[in-house]
Amino acid sequence: DRPQKVYSFVALPGINTKKRPRRRYDEIERHYACNYPGCTKSYGTLNHLNAHVQMQKHGQKRHPSEFKELRKQWRRQKREEE
Repeated sequence: DRPQKVYSFVALPGINTKKRPRRRYDEIERHYACNYPGCTKSYGTLNHLNAHVQMQKHGQKRHPSEFKELRKQWRRQKREEE
């Protein structure tokens, strides 16, 4: 007989676990747009776009390579803003 493993999901006192605050709807930069005819949805992450595409059956999952040029533009814009 092996000893049972015990898992604790209770936060230990004295350990400070600060979460990053969730972004508000209007703070999200929605660069990843659905290209399905008539769909106007866009998302802040490719993962969220792909979840939408699969749930709504709006074609094949999108790949990071499709957004390579867009990401370069975003990085350039961010550098110029700083």
